[in-house]
Amino acid sequence: FTQTNDYEAVVSTQSTGKKKKKKCAPAAPMDIIIDQPKTESKIYDLWAQGSVAPKKTPDPCLRGAVVKAPEYKSSDTNVTAIELPHPGASYNPTFSDHQDLLKKANEIEVKREKDNLKAKRDAAPPIKITEADYLREMSIGLNGDDASEAEEEVTENEVTCQITCDRKDRKTRAQRNREKLEKLKAEELAEGKAAKQLSHQLRRIKAIKKEIRAESAAVEEVTKVRQAKKKANEVRPGKYGPGKLPVEQPDFLLPEEISSSLRKLVSPANPIQDRFANMQKRNMVEIRKQVVPHRKYALKYVEKWRRKLPEELKELTKMKTKKKKKAIKMSE
Repeated sequence: FTQTNDYEAVVSTQSTGKKKKKKCAPAAPMDIIIDQPKTESKIYDLWAQGSVAPKKTPDPCLRGAVVKAPEYKSSDTNVTAIELPHPGASYNPTFSDHQDLLKKANEIEVKREKDNLKAKRDAAPPIKITEADYLREMSIGLNGDDASEAEEEVTENEVTCQITCDRKDRKTRAQRNREKLEKLKAEELAEGKAAKQLSHQLRRIKAIKKEIRAESAAVEEVTKVRQAKKKANEVRPGKYGPGKLPVEQPDFLLPEEISSSLRKLVSPANPIQDRFANMQKRNMVEIRKQVVPHRKYALKYVEKWRRKLPEELKELTKMKTKKKKKAIKMSE
């Protein structure tokens, strides 16, 4: 390695005896370095046009900025926050509106009673069959009268078989030839019918296209209905939670309870329950099932030694000694 200039160097290689020139980085010029402030001044004109406040650099030793908490989930249904009640629930309703409200309440109550009765029937224990009933059912058909009737039927069948066997069912030559000609005619008619159908299909191309268009239109209608159901399911009330949305019982007053004065009016509705049910409808509160107290594992009953009789204890000890002897023999 030999140096020729301040900026160039010659490198020799062992494989080839040639020398290559390698350029080195030039030396930095010696300029006068002026001391500059490390940080810019934070003073700026507040009222000047286009003035921007300097950004504050966060200190790593201090806590970070407080992240704003996300807002609470809003309703994703079309149900309003405050639903208007039925016109028949007003303090002085018309006769038709009040009767309509009573009819709706009656229908809901009748359906609830039917569901309760069905649940009771399903939960009822099965009918117990006694031994006498079982024997009575199994002994049906074992009496003597049934056997005699069966014998009579067998004899009648034998007589009819003899009568039919005696008849001459053999066909003549003319009958066989007639059947053969009929069979050939039927085959010719079938071939002609198939040819006609083929030519008819070739001519009815327009009808086939019409059928295809009708099928595509039917498929489009089905897809539209499916998409509408999907959109309706997205805004369906009460879609969160394992439970079902309970059927809302409309608040109503009987005819003798209605008063024309607001001072004497007593509202049958509970505002807290009303608000909670409305939040469930608007999918802001999930619908839960009532947790019934239950046991995860079944109880295991063990009989203690001190409750056993002395004779039973002796037998248990003998059984244990026998098991130990067997284990020792197996190990040997």
